[in-house]
Amino acid sequence: MEQFGIRNSNYTNRLIKWFVIGVDFFLLWGVLYFVVDTIPRSEGWDDDKMRLFWMVCTAAMMMSEYYFSTAIYKRLITAGDIFRRCAMLAITQALLSYLVLRALHFRSHLGWQFFYLALGMTVFLIILRFLERWLLMHFRRLGYNTRYITMVGNDPEMQRLHKLLLDNPSYGYKLRSSFVSPSDFASRLSTPDDLRLGKELYLCVPRKERELIERTLLLCHQRKVKFFYVHTADEKLNLHPVSVSDTMDVLTTN
Repeated sequence: MEQFGIRNSNYTNRLIKWFVIGVDFFLLWGVLYFVVDTIPRSEGWDDDKMRLFWMVCTAAMMMSEYYFSTAIYKRLITAGDIFRRCAMLAITQALLSYLVLRALHFRSHLGWQFFYLALGMTVFLIILRFLERWLLMHFRRLGYNTRYITMVGNDPEMQRLHKLLLDNPSYGYKLRSSFVSPSDFASRLSTPDDLRLGKELYLCVPRKERELIERTLLLCHQRKVKFFYVHTADEKLNLHPVSVSDTMDVLTTN
C-alpha cells in the first residue's frame, strides 16, 4: 500500500515539474517575440533564418532545463534556491543560444539582445516561480499532493522537526505514525509487516544505536520508504561525535 502511495506521489511531482517546464517554454517564446524586434535588420530575415534562430533558442532552453529545471515541488525548498535556479536557467539559455548561433555563422548583430533576454527571463521566471509555488502551497493546504510520514524518537530535535513539518499545512505533510519510544519501535521491527509507515521515515536516536539505524534503513529500503536520520540535540552540539555511514541521509533542523 505504501509503495503505491510513493509511486502516486512521485507521479504527481513529475506532473508538476513537466507542467512548469512547459510554461517556461511558452514564456521563452513570448520574450523572444519581442527580443527579435530589437535585433538590427531582423525584419529582413528569410524563413530559414528565422526558423534557425527559434530552433537554436528552443534547443538551448531544453538543455538548460535539463540542468536547472524547476524544483518548486520540493516541500522545503528555499527562496534562495528558487532565485538561483531561475537565474542559472535564464543565463545558461541565453549564453548557449548566443554561442551556437555564432558557431553557425549567424550573420546578424547579436550580443546585447541576449543580455536583455537573460535579464528579462530571469525576472519573469522568478515572478512565475513564486506564483506557481504559491498555487502549489494553496492546493496542499486544501489537502492535495500530501505526503505521509513516520517519526521515531522524542529528542528535542525531533520535536522541532515535528513542528517544522506538521505545523505548516502548506508543506503538505501528514503524520501516518509516530513512535515516541525508539525501543518500542525497535521491538516492532521483528514483525515489520505490522508497521504502518509513511512515505518518509525520520529517525532520531543517538548514533551509537547503530543496529537500530541499520535495521531501520534496511526496512525502508525494502518498503521503498525514504529514510532520514536526524541528529539528536547532544550530537548537534558535537558532544558525542560518532561516524555515520555515507549511505544515510542526515537531516538537520536548522
